[in-house]
Amino acid sequence: MSNFPEFNTIEYLKNDIEMQKEYISELLRDYLENDNPEAFLSALKPLIELNGTISEFAEKTGINRTYFYKLFKKEVKPEFPTIVLIIKNLGFNIDFKLQQINL
Repeated sequence: MSNFPEFNTIEYLKNDIEMQKEYISELLRDYLENDNPEAFLSALKPLIELNGTISEFAEKTGINRTYFYKLFKKEVKPEFPTIVLIIKNLGFNIDFKLQQINL
């Protein structure tokens, strides 16, 4: 057993908008590269909780509260527009930059 304290994502991100932006950007990059929306949304849960309860956030987004709980339990796979809606309701915009890749 280690003596390290348990990492608390909410405390780490609390009151630091720049850190929240970096966190979401990195999660989104990972989601797009690895096509793992379930992990992405599970990782977004702390940011949602920073904005209140899941029920309050569900009401704000217009997404059914039960759907959020299913997302976090990885029982449903969200579509990209749902992910965009969640990010926007967290107060962030998504800005894509095109990059040329060598094929």
